[in-house]
Amino acid sequence: MRAYLGLAVASIMVLGACDTSSRPQAATVVDSLIGTQLVGSDGSVFLFNQDGSVGGNLGGEKIVGTYEATAREVCSTYSAPERLTGQEYCSVPQINGDTLIFNRRDGSQSPAYKIGG
Repeated sequence: MRAYLGLAVASIMVLGACDTSSRPQAATVVDSLIGTQLVGSDGSVFLFNQDGSVGGNLGGEKIVGTYEATAREVCSTYSAPERLTGQEYCSVPQINGDTLIFNRRDGSQSPAYKIGG
């Protein structure tokens, strides 16, 4: 019985270590925006990166942060610039032509961004 349990545990451990990198990932609301500059009328630039980071600049300050996205919503947190740190921003992107607006959970909206600059 002990040998059987040991084999069962070993089998579960092997199955748990399967490589899932070849499995398709679920589509997210930012998939079409990854690697594309989002440019505000004030010259700010926002960028979603493939690795889950966000970048760009806001008022001449570098944007540094991370995001997680689902099929409906994207949430981001920042370590720079200072005015964005310590908060989580969750919103639903709304694309209309080449314009993007983030509809936030609190009912407010982001400024409009031009997709691709």
